Amino acid sequence: MKKTLSFLLAIIVIAGAAVSAAVPAAAAGFSDVEADRWSAPSIRYAANQGYMTGVGGDIFDPEGTLTRAAAVTVLWRRQGEPGPAAPCGFSDVPAGQWYSEAVAWAKEAGVAYGVTDNAFDPEGPVTREQLAAILFRYSSFAPVFVPERADLGEFEDGGTAAGYAAEPLGWAVEAGLIKGDGDGRLDPKGHATREQFAAIMERYDDTFKLEYNEPVITSHYTEKPYPLVTDADIYVSTSGEDENDGTFDRPLATFGGAVAKVREIKETKTEGDITVAFMAGVYGPVEAELYAADGGSEGQRIIYCKYGDGDVIFDNGATIPADAFLPLDESDKAMFQSASAEKIKKVDVGALLGEIPSVENFALFTDEKYCNVARYPNLYDDGSDRFLKGGNTNNDDPALSTLLITSPVLYRRFAAYSERMIREMLLYGYIVRGYRKDTFTIESYDSDTKMLTVGYGSSSEFSKKLRRDWNDALMAVLNVPYELDVPGEYWVDRETGTLYVYDPEGTYRIPMPHGEKRIRGIVQYDTGDGYPASEGYCAIYAEDTGYITFRGIRFTSNVDEFFIGYRTSGFEFDRCRFDCCTGKNQILFEHSLPDVPLGLRVTDCEFDLCIGRHVYVFDEANGPERFTNRSEILVDNCYFARSNLLFDAEGAVNLHCCSGGLVSHNQFENCYRYAVMFTGSCDVVVEYNDFESAMTNSDDGGVTRGCHDVQGNNVVRYNFYNSIANGGSVGRMAHYCDCGTLMYSNLIYDGGYAVYHGAGRDNELNCNVMIGPNAGASVGSLTEGIIATGEISGAWSLVPQWNTVRTYIETVPGYAEALEARRPGILDLLFDIEYATDKAFFLAPTNTFIGNLFINEDARIHINLVNNSADYCTVEGNVACTYDENPVFVNPTVGDYRIRSGVDFPDIHFEEIGRY
Repeated sequence: MKKTLSFLLAIIVIAGAAVSAAVPAAAAGFSDVEADRWSAPSIRYAANQGYMTGVGGDIFDPEGTLTRAAAVTVLWRRQGEPGPAAPCGFSDVPAGQWYSEAVAWAKEAGVAYGVTDNAFDPEGPVTREQLAAILFRYSSFAPVFVPERADLGEFEDGGTAAGYAAEPLGWAVEAGLIKGDGDGRLDPKGHATREQFAAIMERYDDTFKLEYNEPVITSHYTEKPYPLVTDADIYVSTSGEDENDGTFDRPLATFGGAVAKVREIKETKTEGDITVAFMAGVYGPVEAELYAADGGSEGQRIIYCKYGDGDVIFDNGATIPADAFLPLDESDKAMFQSASAEKIKKVDVGALLGEIPSVENFALFTDEKYCNVARYPNLYDDGSDRFLKGGNTNNDDPALSTLLITSPVLYRRFAAYSERMIREMLLYGYIVRGYRKDTFTIESYDSDTKMLTVGYGSSSEFSKKLRRDWNDALMAVLNVPYELDVPGEYWVDRETGTLYVYDPEGTYRIPMPHGEKRIRGIVQYDTGDGYPASEGYCAIYAEDTGYITFRGIRFTSNVDEFFIGYRTSGFEFDRCRFDCCTGKNQILFEHSLPDVPLGLRVTDCEFDLCIGRHVYVFDEANGPERFTNRSEILVDNCYFARSNLLFDAEGAVNLHCCSGGLVSHNQFENCYRYAVMFTGSCDVVVEYNDFESAMTNSDDGGVTRGCHDVQGNNVVRYNFYNSIANGGSVGRMAHYCDCGTLMYSNLIYDGGYAVYHGAGRDNELNCNVMIGPNAGASVGSLTEGIIATGEISGAWSLVPQWNTVRTYIETVPGYAEALEARRPGILDLLFDIEYATDKAFFLAPTNTFIGNLFINEDARIHINLVNNSADYCTVEGNVACTYDENPVFVNPTVGDYRIRSGVDFPDIHFEEIGRY
């Protein structure tokens, strides 16, 4: 898939030291420019911008003739002194002259040409019409747009302009760059003077001053050719039979049949890979269990791949074409707005699925989007007013609570609903303070008190928090038939099992459950983070197995906990696709085989339209074994879009308690809450990723989340972040109790406080470029978690983990040496601080902010150190500038981030960002 990536136009450069750039002497320093001379302000401006210098000593020569060499050199300087690809080739422009590179650039760029094929005439004068033509050609870089052309006939000598110069002169006059002499003459053939050109450049910048445009480049990603599969050990076809022998002429029919055949072949084939080739088609529902006997070994991988052209689809859903929907009968229409009823159609989805769907878990997809269930209001989460207010939040029944309707519109709507219609509705809650969203059933409605009784169906800590925080909630009412009025919206009648869609078009997909035939797996979450151990269902359950590869397979329309995974080692996914899934995770793996790294590789894959996480890895290699029992995870060159659409899952890619991982060259778009997480993990590198508008529905933290463990030593570098939070006010690249994370050489555009550390320690934020009105960093904001007794609350598990690391250092042989080798100086830091019962511990983040560049409207360094953080943090060498006056880049106002000539910034090649 080719995508448009928003990142650097060419090369972003990031410095580790303060920025310096030569600035010419001010115009006031020229002895031949009187203070009251008409051109003095313009000369001062041109000199301060670095466009023009004197002709020698303190002489500017304002009335001197502007030469051709000087004209192109000024424009070359304005463009950032780009290096030409080759010498200009003019015989009268020798190398090494002050104008040599400028002339070569002007020729390459089409800004100015020679007077002949071999001569440029650098010292020749520039006429006013020639200057207009040069500026007209140069303006293609801006871009500038002046649709009208002045009528040169209004000038007495306008008709004397050369034919080539008529349009450029009309453009320049209309734009206000070139003016007449006051006596009705334009003087096209007259020689331009140096002071005239200074005034023209000031007018040019004032006229064509642009708002900041984000850097844009077309992705260089190209889809890799799929390898030709020959001599497979097993073949599978939708027209085959599992009773066949699995040869090309007598293929098997299902994935389960192929797994059984692999076991059989392994008995005789003890070396070399075993390849299972699936011919194009749809396979499903997929139900399989993989155990030790089904896995491979280091010398014998089990490879499940597609054969030839066409898609191989592992499908656990139902497909409904638009023509399967039927018009409403008269009894149906009464439930809907009369204006919408003619466009609403229905299908018996209960018969299709074999059961009446639960609205809470039901999801409808098209090939392009996740469809919205009908709701009031239609667009509540774009900042609309709250319309429900918490009622009796101390209800005796822990599964129930009440809400008071405060919206007159909603109150009038509810008065028209029947009791059955109300019970079929849901509430969708988004807690502003708690960053929690969920759906809940409506048990009843009292029209006299305007109270809704809401069922939670869960006593989890998250549900309790939601109940406590009703007054901070934005709430929408879902599954409201009367509100079915937006194309693609749907409503489900749970009583009849009927699906209604407004103006159905195309093909719809519904992930399906499979009842008792589903494979049950135990998913153990980190109970320390509030996730209880739980049971769930999956399509392909793997335990105590490994060395299995899936290549070129599309996994679609799954439900429940996860599509594939569990306790495994050595799995690979190459050129696969996961989409239209409602499970909490698509790929979920935990460690399994003893003495074998988890070893998950996900490369060149695509993930789209998934309710939960895309890739979730839960390892336990975060204790004293972190240096010997490595996770070895690679997520590379993948495309992640639209994850966490409904569940409160976090991270399209979530590495939990992993030791060692690389997340690189991926593209993330529209991920609900975080794109990459590495909570509790260590030695993880996140680099060269394009986080394009990664955060869309949440004002929670940003696209990468650090660990809350001093073992961290994680690295986040060379990434591009664009619009990483809704509204850009609190987009965070790192969050909460991050420790030991090094973040450098990232470009963060339009992200508010793009980097945020709650109570983190030993982090380094060095040499990043942050662009935006308030782009900056914040650290140390957990004062509210420290109560009078000195105890710590709201600080996650930093305290016990920090002290555990100290215990490892003191008791585990070799641990201190290995830790120090990966992060020199960390032992001094650890043993310089008392145990974390001291209140000052959390107020001493000991982070560094060095050499960062802030480009914003007011040239301010936005580093917010609160709660005495300034006493412990190092802040030095940071530079702030405005878009127009930055000393580093050619022209950020047009997205040109090439480095200015002569500026001491080391090159970092951000053209490598994104998929390759």
